[in-house]
Amino acid sequence: MMDPESRALIRIERLTDSVYGLSFLLILLQIDRPDPSVVLNTQAINRYLTDQLPSLRTYITTFVLVGFYWQSQLSMASRFKRSDATHRWLQLGSLMGVALLPFVNDLLDLMPSQATIQVAYSLVLVQIGFFDLLTLLHGWRRPELLVEPPQLQRRWHQLLETALEPGVCLLSIGVAALLTPAWWEWSFLLLLPGYALLRWADR
Repeated sequence: MMDPESRALIRIERLTDSVYGLSFLLILLQIDRPDPSVVLNTQAINRYLTDQLPSLRTYITTFVLVGFYWQSQLSMASRFKRSDATHRWLQLGSLMGVALLPFVNDLLDLMPSQATIQVAYSLVLVQIGFFDLLTLLHGWRRPELLVEPPQLQRRWHQLLETALEPGVCLLSIGVAALLTPAWWEWSFLLLLPGYALLRWADR
C-alpha cells in the first residue's frame, strides 16, 4: 500500500500539471479572435493579423518562459519520491505565480512599454523560480524525500540550473526600471546561452 507522503506527491504533481495547463490555455485565449459577424476581406484580414502581432509576441515570450519553468518542474518532480507539508507549501507558492501569469500577461498586452507592468511580470516569474529553488534546497535538507541524494558536483549543477531563470528575471527588472523598457524583453534572451552553457557543462 502506498504511504501518505507518496500519495501526496502524486496529488501535487496532478495539481501542478492542471495549473500549468490552465495557465497556458488562459494566456492563449487572451488573443483577440475576429468578429464572425463581419465579412472579412483581404485588407481586413491583413489589418487584423497586424494588430495581433504585439499579442502574439507577448504570448510567445510567456509561453517560452513558462515552458522553461515547466521543464524545470518536471525535472524537479523526478527527484522526489515523497512529499511533506513543507514541500507541498513550497509547490503551492510556485503554482500561485503560475496562476498569476494570465493576469500579468493581459496587463503586458495592454501596456507593453510600461516599466511598472514589466517589473510586475518579471516579479511573478521570479516568484515561481524562487519557490522552485526553495523546493530544491528543501529536498537536500530532507534527503529521505528524494529518489537519490545528488553528489556535490551534481548539486552545484542543479542549483545553477534552477537559479538561472529567476536570476535572468531579476536582471530584467533592473533593465526595465533603471535602463529602458525597450530592452526589457530582450534581456530574457540571456536564458539561451545560459542553458547552452549548462548543457555543455553537463556533458
